[in-house]
Amino acid sequence: MTRRVEIIGGGPAGLYAARLLRLKDPRLDVVVHERMEGSAQTFGFGVGLTESTMRNLESADPETAELLRHASYAGHSLELRGRADTVTLHGARNLAIGRAKLLDILGGAAAAVGVRIRTGVPVDAASVDADVVIAADGVRSATREKYAAEFGVRAKPGRSRFVWCGAGFAVDSAFFTAVEEGDSMFVAHAYPYATDRSTFLIEVDDTTWRSSGLGELDARVPPGETDHASVALLERAFAAELRGGPLLTNRTRWSRFTDLALDRWSAGNIVLLGDAAHTAHYTLGSGTKLALEDAIALADALTGEASVPAAFAAYERTRRPPVERFKKLAHRSQAWWDSYRLRAAWPAEQLAVSYMTRSGNLTLADFATEQPESVRRALARLGGPVPERPEEFDAWALSRPVREPGLTLPGRVVSRQELDAAATVQELSWTDPEVWDTAADAALTRLDGTGGTPILVTGPSGRDAVAARVDMAERLRLQGGRPVGVALPEGERSPAATAVAAGRADFVVHP
Repeated sequence: MTRRVEIIGGGPAGLYAARLLRLKDPRLDVVVHERMEGSAQTFGFGVGLTESTMRNLESADPETAELLRHASYAGHSLELRGRADTVTLHGARNLAIGRAKLLDILGGAAAAVGVRIRTGVPVDAASVDADVVIAADGVRSATREKYAAEFGVRAKPGRSRFVWCGAGFAVDSAFFTAVEEGDSMFVAHAYPYATDRSTFLIEVDDTTWRSSGLGELDARVPPGETDHASVALLERAFAAELRGGPLLTNRTRWSRFTDLALDRWSAGNIVLLGDAAHTAHYTLGSGTKLALEDAIALADALTGEASVPAAFAAYERTRRPPVERFKKLAHRSQAWWDSYRLRAAWPAEQLAVSYMTRSGNLTLADFATEQPESVRRALARLGGPVPERPEEFDAWALSRPVREPGLTLPGRVVSRQELDAAATVQELSWTDPEVWDTAADAALTRLDGTGGTPILVTGPSGRDAVAARVDMAERLRLQGGRPVGVALPEGERSPAATAVAAGRADFVVHP
């Protein structure tokens, strides 16, 4: 079907797709075009590889998977550092590897099977002569932008700003921490990726952007250069975490995460791969994972289908459902970090329960199975002795009485009739997953002036609708200063207990 494949972009997605195509069909002529000269110019520091991703790589290409595993850094724990105490969330599960090392391995693996790699010269999709053009040119894909109408591109910038930096030592444990200076809050995600290197990803919200003068500093820096003034400010803020040393930089500039959604991933003989096709927020460590898994699916489709259109359709049919699911999880994670300031004063154990359940793929029971003591300490805020056995946590949390101004309930789960008998409530119907945008702001404004009246967030059934109203209930609870409940389908005991334990709702209403 396909004889010549040209790949624009020599990142993980493009290089891995090239190797897999040649492995599956050595008759293919595969060329990778990378505008930079080599991995020495690559942007970024370390990237994470989950065990689930490694299993997928081992199934598709055991040789390359072994090379990556051998070169990766493992063995670190993960800590959430609150204002006063620290919780260790789990032991070593993920691998981390320097981006330059990752590209060296994937580039070598591609060249070893006959892929031609051309560097240092930008290439336009319209200028190449190929049966298939794979655009793996990243989140700022020139190919996607040139054909935006054909792909049906929608882009939405995030609320917070972030920078990727590094440190010249391996932190003892991956960690999350926040440093506060007046109205400014700097949040760091740090993890080791080599024996002498760590990634420091640092986020700030709009309040910090203004109060610390970062906006003015950023505006003075020419395109393509490192914002050294901002870096110096961050070095002072994280002096303890950096052990008095500097942050490593590589074209380090403030950015906003861009949520990309496309109607189609292909147009004519062009197909998009990895971040060129979709994005998912970095707080789930998702970019490299999705890119490599995209490459596996596209190589399978191009070597297994009878025509290019059929291959593109099969690729998108295979990948879009898991990508969309992951994007939803990542969106909820993004919202949690964007609103971190509102939880920063919580005890570390309470933060940990909220953090581990933020995306909806883990419940209170899931987290309690691994870390019962941390969950037990977090649940103590609900009052009364917490059971010893983790399997009893859900029922116990839901049995706690509600004693808030304007609302007294015998337990955390009630019927609508019981709620109406206990208090007059204001109902808000909500279905939008965006709970921090202007539409959500307007909804909160309409609730003003009702004093301490409890709020009940309602809506239709369905996983996405339920998630949206739980997230809205959480925002109301964080900002509203009054009891907030959420309507959940009958039988949803575990999600109900999770919502209460994580501070997303004070009570739950079943039909």
